[in-house]
Amino acid sequence: MAHGGARPGAGRKKGSRNKKQVDWNGPLVVDPSALAPGLDALSGMSPQQLEACSPLTFLTHIYRNRGLAAAIRADAAKAALPYAHARLAASRDDQPALPGLDSGWGDDLPPMNRRN
Repeated sequence: MAHGGARPGAGRKKGSRNKKQVDWNGPLVVDPSALAPGLDALSGMSPQQLEACSPLTFLTHIYRNRGLAAAIRADAAKAALPYAHARLAASRDDQPALPGLDSGWGDDLPPMNRRN
């Protein structure tokens, strides 16, 4: 039996669907009658608003648009998340302490009961 190399019939078949295609077969817009004429189908904004808005504002309008499918809204929310809510940075030892925090702030607290 040969090891390695190309073999006839091996690999992914042409035209096979990936996970996203298998999971998503629904329409983009849930209720087409809810769209106002002259507005963008995804964001619900006018062309003038689209030219002046930032990408974060565009994504925010998409995930707040109740006329869209839930999968589209969730993808827009995931894309906007890093820009709307910053991650907490890890504390470092070389950062100076804030004044007033290290000056005996816990001296008036009762001692903790520790179990061994």
